[in-house]
Amino acid sequence: MITTKKTEIEAKFVCPDGLTLDTILDTMQSMELQYARETPCFQTDTYLDTPEYTLLKSFTALRIRQRGGNYVGACKSSGSQMGAIFERRECEWTLSGDEIKLWTEEKKPSIPPSILTEFSLHGQTVRKVLVIETQRSTAIIRGNEGLKIELSLDDVTFRGHKGKQFYREIEAELMDGSFEQFKDIANRLQNLLHLQTAIDSKYKQGMILVGKYSG
Repeated sequence: MITTKKTEIEAKFVCPDGLTLDTILDTMQSMELQYARETPCFQTDTYLDTPEYTLLKSFTALRIRQRGGNYVGACKSSGSQMGAIFERRECEWTLSGDEIKLWTEEKKPSIPPSILTEFSLHGQTVRKVLVIETQRSTAIIRGNEGLKIELSLDDVTFRGHKGKQFYREIEAELMDGSFEQFKDIANRLQNLLHLQTAIDSKYKQGMILVGKYSG
């Protein structure tokens, strides 16, 4: 089990129907930024919470992501927000072979003790509350002064207590470089493409649309 911790900085926008990754990348190129496409992927995120929705109420999300044969757990808690830009604390771990078998056969998650402690989950029951299936198209954006951004267009299906709903989102995550440069690019992208800010996490958005939790 490998555990990593980081602060994630990303801009999130609602993606209008008909807007393609090609158009987004052309807009990036018009800002004198270079890009390299990555192989599209399909991923399934299973979100967990307590019966009282402790995590949702505290703006925290706990998930297990399957991408191919790999299973990765993550717990994210919200920090500051500036317009479309979110800053979140993220803890991530990779499931071992035995943990994958336990999860796929019995749906029992293995959560590292350090994460149970950090997010006050010791002794609490967590269970599946939401499934998000995502077809993700990604490109790496590069600019001056070592700027590196991971840009993703997500075609999302939420599956929950109330059925399923579809959603599209653009995410731009700062991988390297200055925050001010990243903020400027995010603002310009939003203005040029007339994008609406995504005000909630995918977990909260999914729970609003199809979850059993009613607030």
